[in-house]
Amino acid sequence: MSKVADTGGHHHDAPPANKALLALAGVLLAIPVVALLLVGTYARKDPVLAGFPFFIWYQFLWVFLCSGLTYSAYRIVLRARPHRPMNKDGSRFVDEEEAR
Repeated sequence: MSKVADTGGHHHDAPPANKALLALAGVLLAIPVVALLLVGTYARKDPVLAGFPFFIWYQFLWVFLCSGLTYSAYRIVLRARPHRPMNKDGSRFVDEEEAR
């Protein structure tokens, strides 16, 4: 049997998530997936950059682009889903009076 943490009935008090911001985060995460699935757009040798064919440096560029887009999506999700503080052991939500 699993023990469920008592939320004290406060789970309905949390403000709703901003769905437009969550959709934006989803789009940011989908950009690299779509860009890298379109292999025909980058499956070529030219232009060569520092001796590396386009295919190689394009893929390597997406390493940095993906990390930037993922971090941006993370920050947007944090803003879209407001946080409700919990007590130290995580067993219940803290009321506004307790948080002060």
